[in-house]
Amino acid sequence: MAAGAPTPRTTPPGGDGKRAQHRAGPAGGGTQPVRSPRPVSAFLGFGTALPEHTIDGEAGRAALSAYWPRLRGVTPEPVTRHLVAPIDRVLRLRSLGERMAAYAEHAPRLARLASCRALAAAGVEPDQIDLVISVSCTGYLCPSLDVQLARETGLRPDVTRLPLTELGCSGGAAGVAAAHRHLAAFPDSRVLVVAVEVPSLTFQRDDRSLDNLRAALVFGDGAAAAVLGPDETGGRLQVHGAASHLLPGSEDALGFDLRDGGFHVVLDRRVPQLIEHGLSAVVAEFTARQGIDRPAFYAVHAGGPRVFDAVDAALRLRPDDLAPSRRVFGQVGNLSSASILFNLAGLRDAAGDGLALAFGPGVTIELTHLRGPRRSGQNSQGISRARPRNASS
Repeated sequence: MAAGAPTPRTTPPGGDGKRAQHRAGPAGGGTQPVRSPRPVSAFLGFGTALPEHTIDGEAGRAALSAYWPRLRGVTPEPVTRHLVAPIDRVLRLRSLGERMAAYAEHAPRLARLASCRALAAAGVEPDQIDLVISVSCTGYLCPSLDVQLARETGLRPDVTRLPLTELGCSGGAAGVAAAHRHLAAFPDSRVLVVAVEVPSLTFQRDDRSLDNLRAALVFGDGAAAAVLGPDETGGRLQVHGAASHLLPGSEDALGFDLRDGGFHVVLDRRVPQLIEHGLSAVVAEFTARQGIDRPAFYAVHAGGPRVFDAVDAALRLRPDDLAPSRRVFGQVGNLSSASILFNLAGLRDAAGDGLALAFGPGVTIELTHLRGPRRSGQNSQGISRARPRNASS
């Protein structure tokens, strides 16, 4: 990259040789909407990164039994999670400052690894990225995470940056939606979306609430990234639309409560019920608007078994519709905002129209209309099912 400050621009992102050249809008002044049958963007490459320490369901149950003795007779979920530190360090008492210092050490590293892998998979150079969307809710950095990411990966000094920090588990899907809308206006751009979460740093050993227990049993640490842009080959997983919906009266059911000692998770046991009761109508409206008769495949945020069961019941899914998403949860647990990107990265054989769902504070439902390329021997219902790749690749 050339040294020195970039020349000021009077146009939206683009202009020099590294930027995408954007089409001029219609005459008449003002901001003009993009007029097209339906904007389409594509995933050009994915990358994931997981920390080195792991814990399975039995080890997690044993470690947490010291704080919740009732766990000693409970059969744990068969889930493997990755942590930025050994479990004994995760469980010790730490100040808010110590937690944020650990976040500043681990989150940028994981984000960089995932981003570099996504760029390599996409065949896109860092200085070809026009917009970077960084997503995280489990720590705080100012300057934002993307500043360090830009320096360490070689993004251009004039790259547009959009940090999303307070959307919780729905943040990764919201980042994809923001990338898709940017590409609707600037279809030749390349967008990097990276989500990194370190939920283990939010564990509160003196908080014996069921909210804290539920979180401690399902959340893991990790990062995932995706590069989006135009589908020049027609053979990639595409985004054809996105929407967000708030469930009324659910504001206090999910989120974080920031206190002197750090983040205290809010994870009300009503969340699966709220999803089960509210999801069907929201999905019906979205799929009708998008012209989807019945999704051929699903990518659902790995919130945990009860969330999967709620989605299954609400949408009356086929027996194997959630199998890929459940498998990802078993491999890495709930990675908050990064979970949906792990699920999308595993859709190797998806074909036809699909639906991605993520849930976050609000309670928010993020919906994404996906389309996998048709392959020979597959009918319009996309009989070939998606299978997740190795989540740590």
